[in-house]
Amino acid sequence: MSILLSRLCANTEKTYNMKLVAGQNGLENPVRWVHMVEDVDAAGFIHGNELVFTTGIRQQGLEWIFGFVVSLRESGAAGLVLNIGPYITSVPPQVIVYCEKNNFPLFTMPWEEHIIDVTYDFCHRIVRNEELETGVATAFRNLIFSPENREGYQSTMLRSGFHNESSYTAAAISIASETETRAAELWKKYQFDFGRILRRSRYSVCIFLQENSLIVIRQNSPPEEMRELILSLEKLLSAGEKIHAGISRSAEGWLSVPALYNEAVSALTVARQRGKTAEEYSNIGVYKILFGVKDRAVLNDYVKTALGPLIEWDARSGTDYTETLRRYLENEGSVQATAAAMNVHRNTINYKMKMIRDILGNDLKDSDRMNCLLAFCIMNMNK
Repeated sequence: MSILLSRLCANTEKTYNMKLVAGQNGLENPVRWVHMVEDVDAAGFIHGNELVFTTGIRQQGLEWIFGFVVSLRESGAAGLVLNIGPYITSVPPQVIVYCEKNNFPLFTMPWEEHIIDVTYDFCHRIVRNEELETGVATAFRNLIFSPENREGYQSTMLRSGFHNESSYTAAAISIASETETRAAELWKKYQFDFGRILRRSRYSVCIFLQENSLIVIRQNSPPEEMRELILSLEKLLSAGEKIHAGISRSAEGWLSVPALYNEAVSALTVARQRGKTAEEYSNIGVYKILFGVKDRAVLNDYVKTALGPLIEWDARSGTDYTETLRRYLENEGSVQATAAAMNVHRNTINYKMKMIRDILGNDLKDSDRMNCLLAFCIMNMNK
């Protein structure tokens, strides 16, 4: 949970005479806390996304400020407030140039203002913002999973700027990882930067974690805009890291949100299966029908009927006939393309396909191929 620096510092020039002197383009930095730092060597020990205050009481001259600012920026601080007075008499020009060039917000505040008053005010705002975000997330969960209980979300929606007359779009985002523990570590690593990008809107936005996926619900934001935001998230990732996202349609009103949530989750499943960064619900084809089947037993029975004998044969014999059939169908029945995809000789594929037809008891004509393709789609849903 955090609050944007621009929002945290709104009206502070008037209230505390706290002036922005450089780094205006960094005002969208998220702030999770405020921190007083007087020892320049301690700058590297901050956790990141803190707004730092300093009076310079332990320093001599002004030369130290440049190195201090560089260290804070490299440590992920959201910005710096210099208390101008007996210890910091002015801001060196090279510091202003650096902050402007690197989009690092730098503020000044006169000595006459009490830092404790400002930090107390800011901490209160951060805590209050976190409470509001938690309340909004709870309201949306209630809306998604218990839409008939209007008391669980209506008043919070109205207070938080989520209007029933607005259109909504949902996205479900996951980080590819080997374990849930690693996924949690990655969410922690990126939560503030992701939030900064996903909240870029003149309208209220809700973001919360649900079953290891980040759920984003935006007002008056079409799917193509959501896609651009998600592609921006991808640029933040380190080498070897990857995200997948599903994007719903847009629809009007609170009661559309549960369906939009399900669409986003369904599209996320398809995005993972296709290896895509983002997939829109409107583009998932036959999966729309399959995800619309609420009774999973019906789908499982379909797989058993279409592919059951082949799956059982592989389990008994250690063969790979099910995977061979999948590759064969993906390559539109081309033996040569299937052999290349599986790195084997075409005669091997011909032999396997003969065995597959015998085991399934059909010649894999058009209707049989369609049944098998649907069965593979259902299997992909369960991955």
